[in-house]
Amino acid sequence: MVRPTLLIPFPGLAETLVRAVQPLWIERLGPKALALEVAGPVEVERGLLALLHQSRQLELKQGGLDPDPAINLVVLARPEEEGLPSFLSTLREQSQQGPWAGMEIRIHLVAFLLSPEGLEALKALPPDPGFQPPTRVWPVSRWGRNGFYLPREEHLSVWVQHFVEALVASKAPLQPEKGLDWVGLGIARLELERPDPQALLPPLWEAVKRVRIGAAPAVPPPPARSFAPAPPPALPERQSCTQHPDWSTLLGRWETYRDEETRKALQAGEEALFALDPPTPYELGRRALLAGLPALPETLVLLEKASKAAEEERKGLLETLDRAAGLAEKRARLHRLRSRRSRLGREDLEEEARELERELEPVDQAIGEGDVAFFLRGDPEAREAEDALAGLKQRLQENESRWKSELEDHPPPRGPFWRTWLQEILVRLGLAKPRAGQGGEETRKTLCDRAWQLLSQAWTEEERLTQRHFHYEAVLHRLALLTEYLKALSQEAHRATLAQELAQAFSPALQHPDENPLVARIPQAILPSHPLLQETAWHLVREGALEALWDGDLQSLEGRLLEAAEHIVVRMGPAHLPTPDEALWSTLVVAAAPRVLARHWPEHHQYAYVLGTAPGTRWGEAYDREGWLPGESVLLRLVFPLAPDHLLEDTVRPAPERPQGPPEEPEPTPAPKGEVVLRENPLLDELLT
Repeated sequence: MVRPTLLIPFPGLAETLVRAVQPLWIERLGPKALALEVAGPVEVERGLLALLHQSRQLELKQGGLDPDPAINLVVLARPEEEGLPSFLSTLREQSQQGPWAGMEIRIHLVAFLLSPEGLEALKALPPDPGFQPPTRVWPVSRWGRNGFYLPREEHLSVWVQHFVEALVASKAPLQPEKGLDWVGLGIARLELERPDPQALLPPLWEAVKRVRIGAAPAVPPPPARSFAPAPPPALPERQSCTQHPDWSTLLGRWETYRDEETRKALQAGEEALFALDPPTPYELGRRALLAGLPALPETLVLLEKASKAAEEERKGLLETLDRAAGLAEKRARLHRLRSRRSRLGREDLEEEARELERELEPVDQAIGEGDVAFFLRGDPEAREAEDALAGLKQRLQENESRWKSELEDHPPPRGPFWRTWLQEILVRLGLAKPRAGQGGEETRKTLCDRAWQLLSQAWTEEERLTQRHFHYEAVLHRLALLTEYLKALSQEAHRATLAQELAQAFSPALQHPDENPLVARIPQAILPSHPLLQETAWHLVREGALEALWDGDLQSLEGRLLEAAEHIVVRMGPAHLPTPDEALWSTLVVAAAPRVLARHWPEHHQYAYVLGTAPGTRWGEAYDREGWLPGESVLLRLVFPLAPDHLLEDTVRPAPERPQGPPEEPEPTPAPKGEVVLRENPLLDELLT
């Protein structure tokens, strides 16, 4: 059975408390929430129409819930509220006429006693056995009957929450039977602390930090340019000796070949360097984070190893170029001087260091400009080839001069063609002797043979020179590539280090819920080794949640963790509260003391009602119980009948800076060893310390 209830909070504290717990009613009451309607003081008629709408009542019945024919009208207000007396009078009149005249109406006035004026105003509604309709006044103060004080008004939201829930969905004896009476009521809740998503963030983060789903990414080698020189020019075939071969025409092909191939090599080198243009071309830190945080320090080690290897290769290339320039070991000497000067403060080494820098300056300039010719001038093999070419060129020029003087300036007389042809054959066969004038042809052949022999030798030397040219061009390119590669690795290491530092410093921002003295919690610890945490952590890493560290977006990472923690809570399902022991229950009994300071009168009765599990033993007052939501027990303690003169004036006085329990209050039995109770609230701290 459910009891249709219209809740009427007045503006101010009552409205604030209702607004805070209204979403909880929808969640906790489930289908029974249809029996509850909230309306302001000026919307009572609309609220009743909505509550009693036929489709709403039929929906309750279809859900297996039988609505009580009686209607609860619950007014929450401060007694000194302007217009409250007239509102109550109007409410009584409306309940006895119009469409609701034949209905059973019960009125509940929850009176928040927060000032002397409120206590005085409430006295205008004394108990009256003949009052119609049945009405019950619930005086509620920040003071408990045991002398403990709630630090803030907002803490009364727990009282309002469970009072309405019990009124709507439980069998607790809260209904007035006849007339107008006063009842003191205290409410407190004991719960097995359900895993809160915020509380799960630290263990979930610890689990994420240990997840590894892959190996650390390998550091790529420096990019290689896709270039191979074309085949060198071949020595032209000898056709005839009618003309002397020209050095510039034939050997110029090598210069053209070198220029063209160098241009292609430089273009291919630029394309290779283009791969290193982004600040972090490989994003190794991001790839490591995709494999899990343990892969990040391993990636830094791999980066350091690759940097050392590249630096060693770079030093070797510099030494090669320095040696070609005749400055072998000078650069290494300069580095040693700088190291000693910075380490030992040796100012006397500065002059030698400057002298070495001046010597190395032309080399550095040639390296920066990619000047291959500068290094060819100091290369022994290149110099040897150039010297040989110079000698061969001179000999070819001398051969050409003789050609011109003997064959072109004074050509020998020539006879008929057939005679000359026949004579040459006979001479070759040894059947005739050379005739006078035939020596000119022999000279042409000799000079021609010598010229092509010199060109063949020059061709070989040009090939040697070209090989040395390509060698130094490749060294210069490799040096430039390694320089940029080392810069890229340095940036990669820097970004990966930043991500690692962020991970080490990251701590999810916990938003601790406001502790309410009317709630006692038994903590339910969840360790990082919990299977659900491990599974969720693995999925987070797999889905790339750690990439946020690479991007420096900690807010995104925290959001992903919180979302995952919320899924864990859903998968864990409701927690079931075990039967609490007596020591723990005694804490709840004290917290649920009726919320009013009242004198102890002989006619007072005490009664309790438990929603949920109870220890099974009495604690000084009769009680009944019924099943409730899993994971919690709600204790309602009543004292009745009350009257205005029973209330102490102190029930409305302001609180001291620190709530002090009465000295005569007996100290509760300490909780047995091994039972952990979360009691981060002033009321329970005061009680149990």
